[in-house]
Amino acid sequence: MKIKASELQCPFCQPGIRRFIYYKNNGYLAVVNIAPVLPGHSLVIPEHHKTTITSLDAKELQLFMQTAQKATFILMKAFGTDAFDWSVQEKPEAGQSIEHLHMHIVPRLKNDLEKPGDWYPLVHKNDIEIIDSMNRPKLGFDELRKIVDKLKEVAGNMML
Repeated sequence: MKIKASELQCPFCQPGIRRFIYYKNNGYLAVVNIAPVLPGHSLVIPEHHKTTITSLDAKELQLFMQTAQKATFILMKAFGTDAFDWSVQEKPEAGQSIEHLHMHIVPRLKNDLEKPGDWYPLVHKNDIEIIDSMNRPKLGFDELRKIVDKLKEVAGNMML
């Protein structure tokens, strides 16, 4: 199978992404976001380069959503909440900055933002402040490692 240039440049297709995996399900990965909007902010991504949710067949879509659901259970347990946001943006017009299918999962806590709905405007800020912007602060490797280890431990203790 020939690798496309877009896959070579895609950060989600790079081997380094594996360091941030805390749950894996039949070709779909739950990874910690290196630049979280709120604590626990994670992504569910296909292991192989897919650019759009509409390109998934029925089985792939089922696995993608099951992975998101199980990752959400892990995050809720780890962060002591039953509240969360899911978001998928497709194409730059919708706020997607990395052309690889990904779902944002953000565990939510009471008063984590001034208003609970403030998550939505964060997704739709201008290009300078866009949610996936390179300008957003990123977590250090040690901090990321602690979060990934905690989530793996929670996942290992759950019947998934």
